[in-house]
Amino acid sequence: MTCDPKIEATAVDTQLSYERTVERSLVHRAAVGEVFVTDVRIADPNRYLAGAQLPLGHGYYGDHRPRPAPFDTLLLLESCRQASIYGAHEAMGLPVDTTMMVRDWSIRLDPVACPAPGPAPGELGLVDTVRARRGPRGDVRGLRFDLELWLARRQVGRAHITVGCTTAKQYAALRRLQRGPGGAGPAEGGDPVRPELVGRSNPANVVLSDPVRDGAEVSARLAPRFDHPSLFDHSYDHYPAMVLMEAARQLSLLTADAGHTVATGFDAGFERFAELDAPIVVRARPLGRRDGDEGYPAGAEVIFEQGGERIARSAVDLVTLAEPAVQRDRRDPRWEGAA
Repeated sequence: MTCDPKIEATAVDTQLSYERTVERSLVHRAAVGEVFVTDVRIADPNRYLAGAQLPLGHGYYGDHRPRPAPFDTLLLLESCRQASIYGAHEAMGLPVDTTMMVRDWSIRLDPVACPAPGPAPGELGLVDTVRARRGPRGDVRGLRFDLELWLARRQVGRAHITVGCTTAKQYAALRRLQRGPGGAGPAEGGDPVRPELVGRSNPANVVLSDPVRDGAEVSARLAPRFDHPSLFDHSYDHYPAMVLMEAARQLSLLTADAGHTVATGFDAGFERFAELDAPIVVRARPLGRRDGDEGYPAGAEVIFEQGGERIARSAVDLVTLAEPAVQRDRRDPRWEGAA
C-alpha cells in the first residue's frame, strides 16, 4: 500500500502492480483464488487507484459459449466491488468486520474499446472515487463508489456501487428483527435450464430452473447451487447480489434467444434481502431492438419477486458479437420442453 497524491488517472493500468493479490479478508472473500485485486494506491481518503488481474481459465467467469469471448462483465464488477471494499478499509479506516449492504450498482462497458483477452491474464486498472454518508457522530452509514475502468491503456467503462454500512452487531440485530431467532434452509429448485440456452457450458454455473415463456416475457425460478465455490465463497444468510446479477444475465440471454450474445452492462437496485428459504421468481422482458440484428433485443428489464413482492430489479445491456461459424436457429427445438 502506497500513498501518492500525484497519481495520474491516465493509463492507470500501467501504474499498478499485478504481482500478487491483496489480503482476502479485506475484500470479504474466503478463498484466495476468488481474490482479483492486486494493488491499491491511495491518492487521498476519497480517491484511490486499484489493479485487478483478470484470469483466463476461471471455472465460473471463464465459462461462456460465445467464442472468442470478451472479459466477463460480472468479473469486472466483482473486481470493482473488491477494490472498493479494500479501499474503504485501508483509506477510510473502516473496521474489517463492517458489513456493507449493496443498495444499487451499475456497470457499463464499451464493447468497442474493450480489448479481447489474449494469451496472458488481463490487467484491469480502476480509478475509484468514494463519498461517505455519515451519522451525527461521524460514523460511516453509507458509501458511494464511482469507478473508471481501464484495460490496455484505454478507458473501457464506468461503474458505481452504493452500499449501506453497519457493524457486525447491528447487522445481526437487523436480521433477527427481519427473520426471528432462526430460519429455514435454502428453498429447493426445480429442473435447471439447459446451460447452452443461457450461454454456459458447465451445468454447475446455471442459476435458473423451470423457465416459462409468455409472449415476449420469460420467467424462471432462482436455483443456484449452494456449493458453488464462486457464487457462495462463504456462508450467507441471503442470496448475495452477485448471484442475482448472474440470474439477471442468464434470463436476459434466454429472453434474447441469441446464441452469440453477451451482457455488457447492468443497472440494478436492491430493495429487500433475497431470503434463502422462500422461492424467488425472476421475470424478464426485452428492451428495445438493435438495427440490422434480426430483431434481437438490445437489453432486458429483469424483476425479482419473493412472497409476491418485488425485492430487486436490474436492466441488462446485451450486445451480439461477430457471427459464429454456425448460428443457432431462433426456433431451436431445445426450447421445446424447456418451458
